[in-house]
Amino acid sequence: MFRILADRPRRAVLVSLLISAIGIPIQIVGGWEYPVVPPGMLILVAAGLAALLPMRWAPVISLVCGGFILVGFVVVGDVANMFGSQNALVTVGKWVQMIALAVGIAAAIGSLVKPPVQLAAAGR
Repeated sequence: MFRILADRPRRAVLVSLLISAIGIPIQIVGGWEYPVVPPGMLILVAAGLAALLPMRWAPVISLVCGGFILVGFVVVGDVANMFGSQNALVTVGKWVQMIALAVGIAAAIGSLVKPPVQLAAAGR
């Protein structure tokens, strides 16, 4: 697990998707309606933690989940709420969520494009 945390793109995926999840409680404090346990927050936390899995393709999970949240955000028309149609906390929460989500998706793509870290051969 420590080798995975040493991988900068994967660490960026983890941190950015967790920050994106924090955008949801900010919106809740601002009065935005969410279920008692927001599914988007659970998806973002799980997607961030998936970057810690030791498999080479693990960032694909983060990429798919992040893409799911992003497409949902656009389809339900939340883009309009990023430009002041709600109070300041809701607007800030939406911006935090989407900027961090975009960074997480880009980091997941970068992690998949980058060649995997090779362990040093024992005895060399």
